[in-house]
Amino acid sequence: MRQTAYAKEDTMSTATTIVEALGGWDNISNLEACITRIRLDAANTDLIDEAKLRAAGAFDVVIVADAVQVVMGPDSEDLVDEMLASR
Repeated sequence: MRQTAYAKEDTMSTATTIVEALGGWDNISNLEACITRIRLDAANTDLIDEAKLRAAGAFDVVIVADAVQVVMGPDSEDLVDEMLASR
């Protein structure tokens, strides 16, 4: 992992918070990082807690149908790596 702005502990904690805010692993599919965004499909977008995502550092949350993009900045790849490692 590259580890830029976040220390490893912060990345692990933030990744856990993001998974929770997205409604847990049962709600997440097709998870990937795309430059500054975490992209995924959600089984139920009503389970997504946008306020919790913003509190975890998201600059924006974009939801279109079941497609979700969480704008986290350049640390998105590290965060997705940590999310997948903790699954």
